[in-house]
Amino acid sequence: MDVVINSDCSFIPEHSKPLMSEGTVSLNFLQCLGHDPFDPPLADMLSHSLQLEEKWWVLSPISWQATHNDAMIVAANKELHLNEETSKYWFQLYADYLADEDIKLHYYDAETWLLHVANRPMIKAKPVHKLLSRSLMPELEQLDSSMYWQKFFTEGQMFFASQPAQSVINGVWLWGGAPLSGKSAVTVCADEQLISMAKVCSDKVTLYHPSVSLKQYSILLVSHMDILSKQHQEELKKISAHWYWNNTAYTSGELNWFTRLWSALTHAY
Repeated sequence: MDVVINSDCSFIPEHSKPLMSEGTVSLNFLQCLGHDPFDPPLADMLSHSLQLEEKWWVLSPISWQATHNDAMIVAANKELHLNEETSKYWFQLYADYLADEDIKLHYYDAETWLLHVANRPMIKAKPVHKLLSRSLMPELEQLDSSMYWQKFFTEGQMFFASQPAQSVINGVWLWGGAPLSGKSAVTVCADEQLISMAKVCSDKVTLYHPSVSLKQYSILLVSHMDILSKQHQEELKKISAHWYWNNTAYTSGELNWFTRLWSALTHAY
């Protein structure tokens, strides 16, 4: 079973094996469904869950540094420490600026904006978190042959630099536009906050309830552990599962007979 949780992990169980977390519940969920973490259909999943029409891409606000011959993303997502108010302020300024170019934006959350890409060149770009503290030159060179998006990023940097108010945001990165082709047959149990996202990707989704049998599902998708009943929390501790938190991921194995016996003996006294 894959357990995907939209919160941070404060304790990693002993004897667990490390896995790779993609940093957000949506990306971890897509990874569990088998999508390429370097080219995830994140924008399709988010836009479909919002019932937005046509094609959208993820537009991430970033902080980057540029030199005369290179550039580097130094902060994105949680590293920007953006709250909703600050992010919405800069989002609206940038959306008004792009409206003059007939480009539409949609606000998803403080770290994730969406850009409508109808009648624009296709772009080949890696997820923003895969590019932190790396040279951007190889990525910029392969974005698109028309140089449209290279110019778009440069003009975006100039826009943020021209604003009188200072911000940690000084640019944007466009990514996450792989197509979400059809729904998976993977069984998913999701809580109320995440079920709309789950239903975009799978046609076998059940709303979590303390009465459900977790063994019937391949993926458990929840906002935090406290949503689960005490019985389910204890059940998950005893089975083999892949745990995907926002800040880490690991595999926990099923307790062997000696561990179960020792645990029973120590709790008996």
